[in-house]
Amino acid sequence: MRRCVEQHARALLLAVALALTASASFAREEGAVPALDEREALRSAEAAIGRALPDVPLLDREGRPVTLARYRGKPLLVSFIYTGCFQVCPTQTRALFEAVKGLDTMLGPQQFQVVSIGFNQPFDSPDAMRSFARQHRIEHANWEFLSPPRERVEALTQAFGFSHVATPAGFDHLLGVTVVAPDGRIHAQVYGDRLRADQLGEPLRQLILNAPPAPTTSALAAVVERVRILCTVYDPDSGEYRYDYKLIFELIGGALFFFSVLVYGLLEWRDQRRARRQRCASVPAPSA
Repeated sequence: MRRCVEQHARALLLAVALALTASASFAREEGAVPALDEREALRSAEAAIGRALPDVPLLDREGRPVTLARYRGKPLLVSFIYTGCFQVCPTQTRALFEAVKGLDTMLGPQQFQVVSIGFNQPFDSPDAMRSFARQHRIEHANWEFLSPPRERVEALTQAFGFSHVATPAGFDHLLGVTVVAPDGRIHAQVYGDRLRADQLGEPLRQLILNAPPAPTTSALAAVVERVRILCTVYDPDSGEYRYDYKLIFELIGGALFFFSVLVYGLLEWRDQRRARRQRCASVPAPSA
């Protein structure tokens, strides 16, 4: 009797397992549980590098109209979020905030800008974006939360190479930040939900060091600013940027050596020129 019960139990468990497997297979085949194709999402993101962004109209947290063209002139970090997310988007946004504070040390808070764009319209309204920023304590002078029109979301996300798929739990979407050059073209894609300052710092450093100085900035101030940026290094132990004083001293020593060689060369040139003049003056003039 006991053996019979065990055989029936095993048969029942096998039938349940087969049913669950078939159900899962059917769900995948029928597309009942949508999922993001990560390989295709990465391909789309990489294909967007170098692309000029469209000047889509948006609204800031106060409901005021802005355009992406407003952010030209400085490097821009762009993160796509949706305010109904309770785990991934808040985690990604707070990690980005910590990275931005580290970038302030290396680059200076006025050297770049940040925007978070809500792609789940009409739910990511200016009020929702303002509440999201307040709830997660995102306070930065150059960081704005923006809402695009519902009918422009698809074109906007495609321009950025940002992929997302609606699921029963919300959205499955690509995690990362887009780095936009001052001219409005996509410079780099940085992937991950817990981005560090050094991951974003390298593409930003490239853009800032290669950019021409502002017309209002003196040549000396531009050189000093570039040296300051070059002399900051990322400390993986503390997760922050710090000044590399050894590199600073090496740069100062190299500059002093170059200046000394230049001064020595000028003095030698002056002495040789003076000697030639004296030789010319000592030669008697030919008699008539």
